[in-house]
Amino acid sequence: MIVSEEQIEYIATNLEFYGITSGELKEDLLDHICTQIETGNYTDFETAYQNSLQTFGGHHAIHTIQRETYTLTTMQKSKRRQKLVYISAYISATLIALGSLFKIMHWPMASILLALGFIVLILLFFPAFFYHRYKSSEIKLYE
Repeated sequence: MIVSEEQIEYIATNLEFYGITSGELKEDLLDHICTQIETGNYTDFETAYQNSLQTFGGHHAIHTIQRETYTLTTMQKSKRRQKLVYISAYISATLIALGSLFKIMHWPMASILLALGFIVLILLFFPAFFYHRYKSSEIKLYE
């Protein structure tokens, strides 16, 4: 069975109605559903469409796919932000500790190490930390 343009638009509209907001996910699901309809031995479009939806688990499962995709992408972004916070904290703490040690021992470069440590702390760690906290609280509100 060949899927027409009107039928593709009908499927795309239904996917939006079922809660698929991600464009990339919508295109992937549309492609899978159309492929399944075209490869199946069906005589009419409605039967083929309903059977292909049932293979995904029905209407509720399509919304669940959107939610799981959103959760996975959000978790990946959260891990990257957390990594940035940890690395910037480690770098600034190391620079401040080395600068303090150099200052106590009256070695050269102590002021530069201290200044770099505080610059990394103020310009990288604090913004990354507060942005991560903000996004984490935003995610908790969504759930």
